[in-house]
Amino acid sequence: MTNLNWQPSEYEWVEQVRQLLLELARSCLGDTPKLPMHLAQKVRPTAETATQLLDSARDRGLAESQWSQVPELAWTADVRALFLELAQVYLSDLPQLPDNLSARSLNLSGRAQQLLEHPTAKDFHPQAAPPGSKTFPKDPSPVEEDLPNPGQLISQLKQSLRQHRSRSPKGDAAEWQQLLNLLDLAESLYQRLKE
Repeated sequence: MTNLNWQPSEYEWVEQVRQLLLELARSCLGDTPKLPMHLAQKVRPTAETATQLLDSARDRGLAESQWSQVPELAWTADVRALFLELAQVYLSDLPQLPDNLSARSLNLSGRAQQLLEHPTAKDFHPQAAPPGSKTFPKDPSPVEEDLPNPGQLISQLKQSLRQHRSRSPKGDAAEWQQLLNLLDLAESLYQRLKE
């Protein structure tokens, strides 16, 4: 396989985009989803950086048909598609955000987190590890029965957050409801995956 050659700076960009995606998901959770100006201004540069990374991979011999086999490139291609779509929405006369924008943003954010925790580019280029990453010995894979039920964990987390909210001096802050909404979304996505 041809060298992907991702450096720490590429992983720093992944982290920046991950934060941007989380912000994007939050902005879409209200009754009227909107693309705030400070996010709209980052749409085009993000798409351009993604395009440069994909072009660089193509120059190194990684054809587009191979991108799905390299998580970094598959994620970058999906990020590019989302941000190009948002750029078109932003430039239209009657901007209307896609209905599934929050879910797509959360999905891409989760995939970014996985890339940062388990970069695969090091398989292609040993120096390309995210800054501050550590190598841990691999634990034997846990048996399915030993794993906690994600649905129950989400429910417990929601219950715990509600208790903390009731005791918090900032209990009426909008961020509490946004956090609970994100967990509701995570719970519904997990239920769909179980079906």
